[in-house]
Amino acid sequence: LKVLDLAAAPGGKTTHIQSLISEDSLLVSNEVIKSRANILKDNVVKWGADNVIITNNDPKDFARLESYFDVIVVDAPCSGSGLFRRDENAIDEWSSSHVQLCSQRQQRILADVWPALKEDGILIYSTCSYSKEEDEEILEWMRSQFRIKSCELRVDESWNIIESSGGYRFWPDKVKGEGFFIACCRKLDEG
Repeated sequence: LKVLDLAAAPGGKTTHIQSLISEDSLLVSNEVIKSRANILKDNVVKWGADNVIITNNDPKDFARLESYFDVIVVDAPCSGSGLFRRDENAIDEWSSSHVQLCSQRQQRILADVWPALKEDGILIYSTCSYSKEEDEEILEWMRSQFRIKSCELRVDESWNIIESSGGYRFWPDKVKGEGFFIACCRKLDEG
């Protein structure tokens, strides 16, 4: 497999993905912010993975690798409402205008990286936001822009994860951990 972890710092997703793929697979772990890319690099070096490449690129740079990746993971920069319990600064930084800005940024990121995903490839999209503008409405936007099919995830009912318009919501009052949203979709033939 060829996997792109697009917004990878500090490295938890990267190290988890690396533990799931074969030694013959390739994981490109990217972070657009230079200082965070250095933290990512340090954490991946400590992990000791031979099949991981660390990059510091804008999402649009990956469009040149047309139809290259089997899987792209986009843990998108967001307004951060899912972090309210853990981080008081997240509350102070949140605003409806920030949600709109993040939604527009998320659309740009997805549009920029989309060409790099192979036909029949998988895109995993997540945020730590409760805002529909950054979650379900992003999926609606993707359906209007690209040919995709939502992938149903097998979720044990006892986990209390809520299915929502092709994605899944993790409400902190129902699950162990912070709140977030995740969706998985397959790229269909653009015909």
